[in-house]
Amino acid sequence: MTFDLITFTLFLASAVRLAAPVMLAALGEIVSERAGVFNIGLEGMMLNAAFAAVLGAGLTGSAMGGLACGALAGIASAAVLGLFVAVLRADQVVAGISFNMLALGLTSLLRQIVLKDAAALPSLRALTVFKIPFFSGLPVAGRGLFSQSPLFYFAVVMAVVIAFVLMRTRCGLVLRAAGEGASALDAAGFSVTAVRFGAMLFTGFMAGLGGAYLALVASGGTFVDDITGGRGYLALAIVIFGRWKPVLALLAALLFGAADALQYQGQALGIVVAPPLLLMAPFVLALAVWAVLGRSRAGPADLGRPFVRGRG
Repeated sequence: MTFDLITFTLFLASAVRLAAPVMLAALGEIVSERAGVFNIGLEGMMLNAAFAAVLGAGLTGSAMGGLACGALAGIASAAVLGLFVAVLRADQVVAGISFNMLALGLTSLLRQIVLKDAAALPSLRALTVFKIPFFSGLPVAGRGLFSQSPLFYFAVVMAVVIAFVLMRTRCGLVLRAAGEGASALDAAGFSVTAVRFGAMLFTGFMAGLGGAYLALVASGGTFVDDITGGRGYLALAIVIFGRWKPVLALLAALLFGAADALQYQGQALGIVVAPPLLLMAPFVLALAVWAVLGRSRAGPADLGRPFVRGRG
């Protein structure tokens, strides 16, 4: 019984750690999608941020410096993509996929040029684990939920904050109007382009934190090609699975994290399945979500539609 309890505790802790980066990215994506922008480029934003976080940590000699560089890289990436999809009104899917391909090639090239020699990294413990007093001593949940990276706790707080802002503030009303009725918002005297561009920048910030988490927390300060491994696309599925609601998306991310953790803890839990099949688990779940919920009308009415003034 003790062994089973320990195994489940390790599984829970692993699920939360693996959920954190997609959780951060998904919360940012909710904001841009609520504003009407279907941000396929989430994967590229996380990838750029992961590279910048490792480079920044080495240059500044600080884990927090690396985190800040990752967040800034995410914002800069969102500004570039936002220029095309919000300002120039390019097709959001085509622009996003092209951006992801560019980010993959660019970070791979820069890794060979800039990070070809291993650099001494600072201690990353400030980002790796923070034990919440009293709660961290609880059985099972103590290690699984209350001895995690500060970025996980930040994601939980942000889920509540975003939900409140979206549904209870004037700012949230304007942002939702950009995704539900862009023409009406424009007629009311607001700039749809500015609202959507600002939402993209926030998405970039959250995706930047998610990418920095992958590089500095999950990978111990090491950047490898395609370190995101499709997590940006998983975040898109989480948004749909969470019905564009921050708290539900938070729970959905934990579900995907559990599916991801099966590849490490599945056999210990007694799941007799070939490891490659366990590796596929989160992506199979994402595919199922897209198939079942992808055509749902629960999303914003103007999601993915470039705004053109005068169009009804």
